Amino acid sequence: MPTQIGASVDRMEGRDKVTGAASYTADASGDGMTYGVLVQSEVPHGVVTADSLRDSAARAAAVAGVLHVLTPLNCPVLHQPPQDMTDDLPIERRPPLSDLTVQHVGQHMALVVADTWETATYAASLFELHYERRDAQRSAHEVLDQPVPADELGGRIRHGSYRPDHFVKLEDEKLQDERGRPVEVSETDHRVVAQFTTPVNAHYPIELSATIATWAGDRLTVHDTTRWITGERRCLAAYLGISEDRIRIVSPLVGGAFGSKNFLWMHVVLTAVAARAIGRPVKVVLTRNQMFSSTGHRPRTEQDLVLDADSDGHILGIEHHTLTETSTVAHFCEPAGLSTRFLYQAPRMAVSHRTARINAPTPCFMRGPGEAPGLFALEVAMDELAHQMGIDPLDLRMRNHVDRDQTSGRRWSGEHLLECYRSGAERFGWRGRPAAPRTLRRNGIQIGWGMATATYPGRRMAASCRVSTAPDGRVRFASATHEVGNGVRTVMTQIAADATGLPLSQVEFVSGDSDFPDAPYSGASQTTATVGSAVLEAAQEWRRRTDAHVPGDQLNFTVTSDPGAGSDTPSQSFGAHFCEVHVDEEIGRATVTRWVSVMDCGRVLNPKLARNQVMGGITFGLGMALLEQVPYDPDTAQLIGEYYLPTHADRPEFDITFIDTPDYALDPVGVRGIGEIGTCGVPAAIANAIFHATGKRLRDLPITLENLVAPYQSPTDSRI
Repeated sequence: MPTQIGASVDRMEGRDKVTGAASYTADASGDGMTYGVLVQSEVPHGVVTADSLRDSAARAAAVAGVLHVLTPLNCPVLHQPPQDMTDDLPIERRPPLSDLTVQHVGQHMALVVADTWETATYAASLFELHYERRDAQRSAHEVLDQPVPADELGGRIRHGSYRPDHFVKLEDEKLQDERGRPVEVSETDHRVVAQFTTPVNAHYPIELSATIATWAGDRLTVHDTTRWITGERRCLAAYLGISEDRIRIVSPLVGGAFGSKNFLWMHVVLTAVAARAIGRPVKVVLTRNQMFSSTGHRPRTEQDLVLDADSDGHILGIEHHTLTETSTVAHFCEPAGLSTRFLYQAPRMAVSHRTARINAPTPCFMRGPGEAPGLFALEVAMDELAHQMGIDPLDLRMRNHVDRDQTSGRRWSGEHLLECYRSGAERFGWRGRPAAPRTLRRNGIQIGWGMATATYPGRRMAASCRVSTAPDGRVRFASATHEVGNGVRTVMTQIAADATGLPLSQVEFVSGDSDFPDAPYSGASQTTATVGSAVLEAAQEWRRRTDAHVPGDQLNFTVTSDPGAGSDTPSQSFGAHFCEVHVDEEIGRATVTRWVSVMDCGRVLNPKLARNQVMGGITFGLGMALLEQVPYDPDTAQLIGEYYLPTHADRPEFDITFIDTPDYALDPVGVRGIGEIGTCGVPAAIANAIFHATGKRLRDLPITLENLVAPYQSPTDSRI
């Protein structure tokens, strides 16, 4: 039988999706369904007055059809989640509706539940909250200038008692790392010193976040748009103060997430509380505006880079220092300097991160967390260094290539970056690139070529898989993982079919239910390596048992895979991006016309899905480079304006290929994640192409119309 691995199999759920038959969380219905609408704060910091909250709740409750109004004045006691969750993940330490304090615009202040969504929406609109306003710190620099006193968070939080630490203490050696002694000015032939900024970015998935909570006695079933089924169950149990085995989480399909649905958000907790209060199912679907304040975002970064090199183009030292922001109620650090620790040979390296607590919603992981903004800074600085030295940007990277993790000294489990460089350059025609900026011009349009390195960790965790064999010989594999639009069900079916020797039609993979065996969250580009290892092991065991003619009941079992080699064998994916950008300086428009990417991501299980993943990642990075920023009024912290996204009209001509060399040191399937590396390096490649087209060195994202129509000036010498 021909192998299924390496075949471009169509998505298993693809037909259902395009015909509308696929069922998502908000599509679920049931007897007695009710509808919840959130009321959110309108000031960045303060205390809502109890009288205004009480009067508003009374007005809402008086509306015919309203069943319950949940506020801080009647919310049952909710508990803080365990410290290991709030220290390592962006889980809010302050339970929702736990006091009258307001920590950011868009904080949930009430949940109105009614017999129809329209009634709940009208009743929620009757809220008129008044606030005792407090000074708000809306940026990291405000925190630096006016730090608030540190205060420990403990016990039951009530009326105005919540005071956060002003800076998050970061002790992770990956976030604060250093080797070698500082490079003196007298020791370097070339030095680049530059600062880069990236704005707040929104995940903006097509599917809005939605939750349906139903109690049956003391047991809770939650349908949620989550990609963290088992973790959400644990976290929700902690907030509610009940055992995990009384909660079931169901998430059949997720309509995009990009990080926004990796964690438990506070509307889920409130939906469960309200459903218990009224004894009926409650459905809450966030509005698009609420998504900006309720389900995470990529926080702002300010990054300072220093590159030192000798006259031959060998890097002597790299410094990369990041200032970023988190909320007052949770911890998250955008780890922008991680790739700098190892990507290029450098005897001297210093990486640091500072994270300030500000009065803003909680940030979280977003596609390419750390790497996407961090590589923008590093890869543009590398382009600056190459230009200053008068050498090709690709040659500079190849001269400083290193085949091992410099932080540990160990060789990568599999690394083919030089091959990515060479193949990508040949496919793009890079060697025909003129060195001088503003050299290529066609029909009044400036044309530029840019490139950048891509990298993202290869990760794997433990996972479990259940095998069930039907009398007709069909075999079902089940795991509490998620189909988030990346083709997980499809590649898992391919793995299972290959290992069992069965045709695809005889194999099924199901996911999206916490009743299935445990799996980690679907993020960090780890699902195929993680769950795929469990599926492979389960399928191989099924084949051994069938070959041994064991009884039928022994063909139903569960296996758990181990987390892999870990840090003993470091694993990293690599790639190279090359792009062409057309810049019309008269109207300030940059158009990405052509893109070549060569990726080294281990074994490619399904070339069609893999190419689609990288294509989506590049488009994601294009938006980050040229369009996306969450616009806030600087005085009120309210959302203003529009959030621009790339569309099909912005799509360049794609040439995406893979090295396709298995990495069996990471996992027995030989794969490394593909979902995020496509974004990493993309904004830098575009910025570098714009420099080549216009001579304008732009270090702040997004690159806007105003940047492109500004008069050309020779760039200042960034050498000190």
